[in-house]
Amino acid sequence: MKKVIFLILMILIFLPVAVSAEPKENLKAAFVRNEHLWLKIKDKEMKITNAGYIRYPKWSFDGSWVAYLKGAKEGNVMDLWLYNSMSKRHFKVKENVSNNFQWSHNENKIGFQVVKNLFILDTSQLGLFIPIAKNIENFSWQPSGSGLLVSTKKSPKLHSDIILSKVILRKKEKPIINHFYTIKIDENDIFASTSEFKWSNDKKWISFLLNPTASLSADGNTLCVLSANGKTFQIIDEMLNESAWFQWAPFNGLLGYVSGVGREATINKRMQVLKPLSMKTALYTPRGYVDRDFTWQNNRTIIVSRSKENGSENLEKRVLPSLYRVGLSDNKQTTLTVPSEKDGDFRPQIVRNNLFWIRTDRKNANVMISPTYQMKETLWIKNLSMGSSYYEKWSWDEVFSLYTGR
Repeated sequence: MKKVIFLILMILIFLPVAVSAEPKENLKAAFVRNEHLWLKIKDKEMKITNAGYIRYPKWSFDGSWVAYLKGAKEGNVMDLWLYNSMSKRHFKVKENVSNNFQWSHNENKIGFQVVKNLFILDTSQLGLFIPIAKNIENFSWQPSGSGLLVSTKKSPKLHSDIILSKVILRKKEKPIINHFYTIKIDENDIFASTSEFKWSNDKKWISFLLNPTASLSADGNTLCVLSANGKTFQIIDEMLNESAWFQWAPFNGLLGYVSGVGREATINKRMQVLKPLSMKTALYTPRGYVDRDFTWQNNRTIIVSRSKENGSENLEKRVLPSLYRVGLSDNKQTTLTVPSEKDGDFRPQIVRNNLFWIRTDRKNANVMISPTYQMKETLWIKNLSMGSSYYEKWSWDEVFSLYTGR
């Protein structure tokens, strides 16, 4: 009888781990290898394109479509394409599309910009582009998927106000555009546009960057939060123009971000967390270190890509980062990965209780994976193309998209 009780206790102890740890065969990614688009679904890798220069793969909400840009490596103009993973067919959408194209959160609709004109395409009606707005700076889908939030300049002048408007989509009728909020720009301000917009998971706050002119944006941008009712606007901090560097916590209103001006990713980059209600921030980067990427594990824990601070012009003296787990309540900081001296770990992401990250030696890159509850790293995708780099900051979204299953 004692043996039976002991056996039952062991099952109960280990059952939560077995249930929470979904097999990695259920995961999938779109990635670029040798400039071509590849998919990894279950345990199989598939080459999807054979020509052109591919960048920015992005999954639709249900994982049935992948959008991507295709063009010439030396050219500045790229075309937006869609790939259907069920029919295995490619569809050319539009030419001269910027990398800010976004899928709806709950439908197979994609919004995209051609210069400053915004369009929407429903995959059930391929070839039918719905014009939404003109002269926009940036946009994002609202969480409900029923509309969008767009930013425009009041006039072509640099010091003109920035107008935020809500776009309400209607079937078979023109969309309705309603004014939402005006960001006042003073004569001393040089804000030219905004970044995309991100809603907190409680839907009470919106975060975004105010961007100065292109040359100045390389060194500093202004992180802002705006209440979802449009009544409270607050400038928070200065940071680089990196979308992955500001993220809301999974289930509450905390905003994590990597602060710090200067284009060098190895100097003055600090992990901070904001509580919007009090507008108070907490710093989590130790003195002498920089944080260069991060993700939320849960509302109480973040995972950062961290290295020693070093601004040497000699790249070999700039130590590449490792991953650390940081507890917000007790500031307990634990080393998660120990790559070789020539390698660094970037772009942590968590999907289905698995931690993913990109390991690179500045010339080659691989995607690594480990269960979150017990670090045991394995190689998941080999020979990932390198994203473009700028002062030790790599644009991994150019070459890797993990399907999150939202």
